[in-house]
Amino acid sequence: MKKLRILFITVILVILCNSALSQGKQFEKGHAAYLKGEYSNAIPFFIECTKLAPQDGDYYRWLGYAYDNNGQYQEAVESLKKGINLPHAKNKENAWSFLAIAYDNLGQLDLAISSIKKMIELEPDSSKNFVRLSRYYRENKQYDEAITAAKRAIELKPDNADGYISLGAAYGRKKQYDEAIKALKKSIEINPKNENAYDWMGGLLMEKNAYNEAAAAYKKAIETAPSVPVYYFYLSEAYYKMGSYDNALVPINKAIELWTIQGGIGISFDIINYYPVVKEINDPGPAKKADMQIGDKIIEIDGKSTKAWNLEKINSGCTGVAGSKVNLTIERSKKIIKQSIVREKIVQKAAASSLGLRSIIYRQMGNFNEALNDARLASSIKSVKLLSQIKDSPEASLLEATAYAKNGRINEAINVYLLMPEEDLSSKNIPLMNNRIVLLQTFKSLVKEHRDKASLFKSKNQYKEALSELSIALKIADDTETQAILDNMFSMIRSNPLLSELPEDARKNAIRAEMLVKEGDFEQAVSEFKKAIQIAPYVAKLYYNIALVDGELKKYPSAIRYMKIYLQAEPDTPNSRVLKDEIIKWEFLIEKEL
Repeated sequence: MKKLRILFITVILVILCNSALSQGKQFEKGHAAYLKGEYSNAIPFFIECTKLAPQDGDYYRWLGYAYDNNGQYQEAVESLKKGINLPHAKNKENAWSFLAIAYDNLGQLDLAISSIKKMIELEPDSSKNFVRLSRYYRENKQYDEAITAAKRAIELKPDNADGYISLGAAYGRKKQYDEAIKALKKSIEINPKNENAYDWMGGLLMEKNAYNEAAAAYKKAIETAPSVPVYYFYLSEAYYKMGSYDNALVPINKAIELWTIQGGIGISFDIINYYPVVKEINDPGPAKKADMQIGDKIIEIDGKSTKAWNLEKINSGCTGVAGSKVNLTIERSKKIIKQSIVREKIVQKAAASSLGLRSIIYRQMGNFNEALNDARLASSIKSVKLLSQIKDSPEASLLEATAYAKNGRINEAINVYLLMPEEDLSSKNIPLMNNRIVLLQTFKSLVKEHRDKASLFKSKNQYKEALSELSIALKIADDTETQAILDNMFSMIRSNPLLSELPEDARKNAIRAEMLVKEGDFEQAVSEFKKAIQIAPYVAKLYYNIALVDGELKKYPSAIRYMKIYLQAEPDTPNSRVLKDEIIKWEFLIEKEL
């Protein structure tokens, strides 16, 4: 009996040892593939490890890492959660980190935030963790929390350049440009070779319509990362908005060059079970012409087996001189197909926006054939709204309104124009202003019609009706007519002070604005004051109030403009000198920003 027990225990130990050896071998193979970046090849080995040892959290953790890096984020979440929840799980902080990445890529930012917070519980003194937390908060539009997290990152590591970028980005999203730019400058001081700081700096300066300074920032980004095409795109956009079209062409040409493969077949791959499998095919492109299909398994390139090739080696094998041939052996539905494909110059989909921008630049320069060619090429490689490189861009809105107006759909044109935020109509954006002038020319006859009606009402002493007509004309008038209309309205008000009483709708907006000012919500207060001005542009105190709030927001050009309109309406106000001095101060603050 004793011998049987010893034999039984020996058998169990042998089984366990064999199982452990098998796990070890599977893990070694998976780990080796993982370290080479062959994540799809690593996954089957790690899956086998989890089957052999389902209670070992480490195997699930490594499986989760491989899924994460392979872009299989839902599978990564499931594996990592299993690994974290199993007893005796190791390196939980890394697991929480990868889990946050997976949630972020799935767009589940609340869960990404909670995962990073778990990681911070395990590593409370890691500055990098707070930088990531700040980014997730920012992406989740929790800007105050993003600022707090970035400040904590900087407290833990005062020379943390990424921490200052996160801080600047969060301030930028809140439109607190002075604080944002100050933080980004500090980041650049710490690490002048971090292109992300210049990228954010350029973007915020573009929002401020400071195109010269934005161009300088993007030039620095290009110096630090000369192979990143999007920086050339942004630099070109800054030149374009300055009206410097010759300068804009140079970087946009470079962006298109970087997004062009000189000799390729127009295909991208995943690596599945050691072999490249087609996941996307350019249309048009050589692979599409050769009738290649998504899911095709490429087992040979020019007679050489592709087994265990990484993506770099696969892409290298498919690319070459335009006009040369590459011979592929394809497995499709258990059939072996030999395919010879002639390489061509491939303009990648990412180039569509750059081609669109270059088309617009050519059009502004009067090069209509080149503009049309780029527009056609951009449309052929990707469905792209050429006149709207950025969703709801002011350029696209103006051109849409102009198209409506030229087709006689005046009311639709006016509606599109009036929905544009006032700050978008920047005088520094030369092509934008040119397009605005063209649009307002189409409104000329309508403006005259309303001004004529106002004159008729005024001759009959029907002043409210006259003001109503002038208010409509003001919304669609050019700058010259705007001054004349304001003079006319303010003259009537000075002759008939009772007319300056706010209409009920405008009063509602003005009261809401005053309450928002008391609560410190200046941005929303400005929005309400603007609505009141749209209804009653002849009421002087509205311009005074919005000027002061814009001053608090450090929007000095807007504050100056509104204060000048107020002084135009009330030239004899007792505090005229004080207000003129305030304008001088604002002008000085603008100079300091430049």
